[in-house]
Amino acid sequence: MRVLSFGGGVDSSAILLHHLMVADLGIDAVVFADTGAESRATYDNIQFFAGLCKDAELPFHIVRRSDKNGNPTETITEWVTRLGIVPVMAGGSHVCSKKYKGDVIQKWVSSNYPDQPITYLIGIEANEGRRTEAFTPPKGDTATYEYPLQNMGMTRQDCLNLLAAHGVTVAKSSCVFCPFMSHAEIRELRHDPEAWQTIKLVEKRFSEESSRKHQAWLDAGQPLNKGGRCFAGHWRKDAYAEGTRLFIRKLNGKQLSVEEWEQLIDQEEGAA
Repeated sequence: MRVLSFGGGVDSSAILLHHLMVADLGIDAVVFADTGAESRATYDNIQFFAGLCKDAELPFHIVRRSDKNGNPTETITEWVTRLGIVPVMAGGSHVCSKKYKGDVIQKWVSSNYPDQPITYLIGIEANEGRRTEAFTPPKGDTATYEYPLQNMGMTRQDCLNLLAAHGVTVAKSSCVFCPFMSHAEIRELRHDPEAWQTIKLVEKRFSEESSRKHQAWLDAGQPLNKGGRCFAGHWRKDAYAEGTRLFIRKLNGKQLSVEEWEQLIDQEEGAA
């Protein structure tokens, strides 16, 4: 069983379009893990490609994080706002991608194709060899992984050219409050009122919990484990007070709060 892990962005869209319109890549099923916090552009893209797959009689599945009984659990937005974190703070990496995408797809595939050998097709470009070298399969994972774009020598620009040749425009896929947003992406989201309110809520909850969790660490006598790290539930620093904000990219050497981004964008567009 060859499964395309579909994220709705440029790379996986190029793989799927190549399979449907150019040459058969042997894809048996397409699976998209819905975090509940994608942009409107990504959800529109999902519906577009789901339609193409339906016409081609290629199974296209939209799956969500669930408990052992198959009942939906909290969305990624509910998770980060309940805990008062931003995703990168939880482990210093894209932990949200593993928790709400990779693990979700693996669980669904294992449940629906329990007795079949699985090959996952992953969208990593030809010039991103370090990403494949750094990849570590989940513990107990017996699946194999294939990287069609690398096999075909396709770079980011090649993917964009393929999509453009078929009249398809694809936005970058990520949660609307992804800390790794570029300046241009932040500015674009300012025009999506629903997404912007979610962004403001995530940073607000982070600002509230940052000081509270740091105080809890102080009240507990500044506990550390043997490695010098805080025990679970405690923060050695009030990260928000020290300047950490939701979006990690700096402007003029400083991370801007969502409110500062809002003021900046509105001023720039008002002056235009």
